[in-house]
Amino acid sequence: MDHPTNLIVKDKPKSTIAESFRGIRSSLHFIYDQESLHGSRTIMVTSSVSGEGKTFTSINLATVFALSGKRTLLVGMDLRKPKIFDDFGIVNDLGVSNYLVNDCSLNEIIRSAGMENLDIALSGPVPPNPSELIMSKRAADMIEQFKKDYDYIILDTPPLGLVADAMEIAKHADASLYMVRQGYTKKPMLDVVNEKYNRKEIKSLSFVFNYFNERGKYGYGYGYGYGYGYGYGAYGNGYHENDEKYGLLHRIKTILKKIFIPGVKS
Repeated sequence: MDHPTNLIVKDKPKSTIAESFRGIRSSLHFIYDQESLHGSRTIMVTSSVSGEGKTFTSINLATVFALSGKRTLLVGMDLRKPKIFDDFGIVNDLGVSNYLVNDCSLNEIIRSAGMENLDIALSGPVPPNPSELIMSKRAADMIEQFKKDYDYIILDTPPLGLVADAMEIAKHADASLYMVRQGYTKKPMLDVVNEKYNRKEIKSLSFVFNYFNERGKYGYGYGYGYGYGYGYGAYGNGYHENDEKYGLLHRIKTILKKIFIPGVKS
């Protein structure tokens, strides 16, 4: 389904994609720790790499909780590559990073999403030390305060397979959603999250299979898909200093292979 923004559930609440997110919402009720059933519930959304749909999922999952009448807060915890603000038309000049360096109060970073029951705390300007800020006691206290003020907190985090930030955030989550995108996520990437789950570093883990499409196999499309505009060679784009250089070099090598090596396809 083509849509100009990630706000598909907000703009088209009766669409098949909206129903898919309602299904995720229902499934989440079965995986919470028993202690969390009587209070606020915090859900972390992450992935292996950039481009698998975690921000899209975070936004729309928060929306379906808000539509059900629950006080919901969407928090941009990806301090390295903020994205949420674009969809809501909000300037990312004040957010979590400002609060964590004690530059503003907690109330100042809470903004309305333009719909009932849904608020947003943006990531804020990119800091020079995102990992240290997320590991701080101030970050832990922030999330605990959110739990007192809201029924559901949706944490949009950095990719777990690229940086360590998500593992720190996972300590505060009641449930973790791990995005897997068809035709994009590589199987070896899942070894990382399997290892962390087996070591009990991440709990209540569920996988969300995104961009499901059987067109190539059966000649028709089924399920829901959404375009993100990420190149296949841009897994780490924006998370490491040499990503842009590597991406260009990778594309040049790919072009040269197609020219000089018979049978190589893009």
